Order: sequence, then C-alpha cells, then structure tokens
Amino acid sequence: MISYNDVLKVSKLYKDKQFDKVFSYINERLPSKNIIDFFKKCKAEKFIETSDCIKLDVSKKELIIYKDNFLKNLPSDTEDDYYIDDYKITIGYPNVNSMLPASCIKKIQYKDIILNLNPNNYNHIPLSLIKKCTPHIEPYLHKLNNTYVYYVNDKFHSRFYYDMPIIINIIYLCFVQHYETIIQQQLLLMKQYNFTYQDFNSISINSINAYVKIINTKLNKDD
Repeated sequence: MISYNDVLKVSKLYKDKQFDKVFSYINERLPSKNIIDFFKKCKAEKFIETSDCIKLDVSKKELIIYKDNFLKNLPSDTEDDYYIDDYKITIGYPNVNSMLPASCIKKIQYKDIILNLNPNNYNHIPLSLIKKCTPHIEPYLHKLNNTYVYYVNDKFHSRFYYDMPIIINIIYLCFVQHYETIIQQQLLLMKQYNFTYQDFNSISINSINAYVKIINTKLNKDD
C-alpha cells in the first residue's frame, strides 16, 4: 500500500524537482516483475473507489480521467520462448528501471545451464546475441508504445512512449498531491484529532480524505 506519508514524501520530492528520487521511491515501494506489472500496481493504488479520478487542466477546462481511461491499451503481461543458435531465450516486457531493450530478455538457457537476467547482469549478454533477439523484442516494445497514458476521446489523449520522463509523469498522475495542502492537513489531524506521525504510515490518502470528509460534515451540522 502507498500510505499517506508515502504520498507526502513523493510530493515533496516532485515539488523539489528530484525526479530520479521520485521514481526510485515509488519503484522501491511497488516492487514489480516488469513495466506492465509496475503500471498495474500504480493504477490499482490510484483507483480504489469507483469515483476515484485524475483531474487535469487542459485547454482551460477540467479534464476528468477515470480508471477505464487511464493506461488505455496497456498490454497483458506475456513471455515467449525463442530458439536462437543453441540458446533457448525467454523474452517479455522490459523492466521499469533499466530503460534498455535488453531488459526484455528474461532468461537464457544453454543445455542445462540457465541464466536469469536482471539489471545487475545484463552486461553478461553478448551484443551479438542481443542483436539476434531484436526482431523478437521489437513486437513487445511496439505493443507497449501503443498504450495511452490516458485516452478520454480523440481530442483529449496522451500517448505512451517507453521513456523515463513519461514513466515519471504516470507516477505524478497517480501519487503526487499539492504538498502544502496535504502537510497542513496532516498537521491539523495530529494537533486536533490525536493522530501520530506513525499513523500515516499505515493509512492511505483515500482513507484520510474520507475521514476528513466525515469531520467536515459533522462540523457543518454543528454550525
């Protein structure tokens, strides 16, 4: 779960333009098998209730993005085996943190020897073998790049491309809030409603927003 304090942290990092740390923080909080798995986890964290949405200012109008509009056409997570020279090679969607087409290569098997690939050992793959894998890698990247960050209609949409700034933008849409607003809200709840800082490590921002809504409703009735 991405907690209230997680949102607070990543919002401060984004406000300070520490974009690499924004990515690293969320990537650590949401460990994933590959980029498809990472995006599914981001989407699940953002859209918990049916009414959850993302609001953007576009062309001086408010654009509302619901779950079905977000990460549109994101492909299903699949892997396939290919036989190249004397190797059995498993290829799938790339990792979220390497930004290398070679990260589509998941496993190389030669007879009874199996090498499971990760960011720490990609340099063990011979360049000549990567080139031979390229025709099998390209369809995965093509399907990935056929995704939309959001698609509301033919006029209002944003295409995805396998590129770190776009991945950071997706993290922004899912998790970044106005920092001053949420820190003030946290301080108010700690001061007046007996919350501790540690409480916000185990509560989502959705839960806090629901709690604040109940408080405001009660206060309005009392008035």
